Amino acid sequence: MFRAAVGENGLTHFGSPDAGRGGNAVQIVFLNRLNRIEGMYESSGQVFIGESQGTWTTGWRDVETAAADSTSAQSNQTIWYEGVSWEELLAAFRHGVAVKMKEGYRPIVDGMLETPMWEREPSLQMLVQCYADQIQADAELEGKLKQWRRAKSVEEKKSAYYIATNRELHLLAVFLPRTLDELGQIPGFGLTKTEKYGAELCAMLKDIPRQHAFPLTWVSDRVDAGKFTEWIFRMKEEKYGKELAAVREKKWLLAAIREGKTLSEMEAELPCSRRKLVEWIERLDDEGYDVLPLVEAELTTLPPEEWAKASDAMAQLGDRYLKPLLRQLYGEAETSQSDLEQRYLKLRMMRIRFRRERQSAAI
Repeated sequence: MFRAAVGENGLTHFGSPDAGRGGNAVQIVFLNRLNRIEGMYESSGQVFIGESQGTWTTGWRDVETAAADSTSAQSNQTIWYEGVSWEELLAAFRHGVAVKMKEGYRPIVDGMLETPMWEREPSLQMLVQCYADQIQADAELEGKLKQWRRAKSVEEKKSAYYIATNRELHLLAVFLPRTLDELGQIPGFGLTKTEKYGAELCAMLKDIPRQHAFPLTWVSDRVDAGKFTEWIFRMKEEKYGKELAAVREKKWLLAAIREGKTLSEMEAELPCSRRKLVEWIERLDDEGYDVLPLVEAELTTLPPEEWAKASDAMAQLGDRYLKPLLRQLYGEAETSQSDLEQRYLKLRMMRIRFRRERQSAAI
């Protein structure tokens, strides 16, 4: 826990309980006050980022409590993150602020001379999403749309969210577009996605009775300003929550690689598929982290002739697209979905090895 104090220079510092006995004070590098008005009552708090000897701290403290005795000040202070990772600190800070703003707190300083984000005129696309999130769509229809997405994911060999997100499918189930022009008014369905999937989706939806008319400009008059602000901060909390989870997953994954864990061991400890794990490993490799020890461990049973063939194929065809490489390596013969998935995962690991070997040869 940390205690707050105002020094002779007027700056706020947080110190550990042992600061007066030789402990280290936390130097505040960012501090902002947030207020919340509920009827006749006003409450306030501060968000802070501090640093002490390379250790970063961020969190929230009640302003009313700060004026009280130090014991109660400690009990009403929440630490969102404490450690040496600036990336994780920022993710925890953004998520924590989003939660507080969803609760009704607003910062005294936000953009200084600019209009605060929550007072800006919302776009029609955002209003459409906000309205749809308040509507209960037909569960059976959403299930059919997810089945369609799953089939497309398998057909195109790409993750389902690249086809359409859950929110986009919910929007389809709420508004039920029947033409390509109407589909283009749904957030997330730009020209490319509409041209690629529009005919199929409109055919699925055209005969279903609907209660909402197109164009969707009427939505602007149906979304309450207060509800929209609440929705905005809920979306930010969700966004920054995912970012924070991603940072912590990356931290865990890097530690697991250093400890020599296998993909099977990681898969057993994390609630995710092996495919997702390999995608994370590829991303870490792209960011410059050393994942080669894990890759080599996973490829120990790979026959030398298969590696030589794969290496030649990537040298000839390039390593960006996996489908032509898969065809070159294993031919056109039919195989089970499970075997196909395993081949793709193995090919992804071989691609990491190939890229690292070429990078080492170029040095």
